[in-house]
Amino acid sequence: MNKQITFIDIVKRHRGILYKVITMYCTNDDDKKDLEQEILIQIWKSLSSYNDSYAITTWLYRISMNVAISHYRKTFKKKVTLYD
Repeated sequence: MNKQITFIDIVKRHRGILYKVITMYCTNDDDKKDLEQEILIQIWKSLSSYNDSYAITTWLYRISMNVAISHYRKTFKKKVTLYD
């Protein structure tokens, strides 16, 4: 199956999971867009390692959460260092 078609289909079908995570970690629209891009990039990179014996929703949620947590830490660290 074509990786690009699979990626687009997965993202369209499960967009709600991505936005749930994004809105949990970001309130600013620009930050939401940045986080969305980071999550989509990571999904694209990890697509070939997906094990279809597990639910795609669990896999997407875990990737989204990991990227969101990293993004939050990076953003929070920048804000803290600006005030130091």
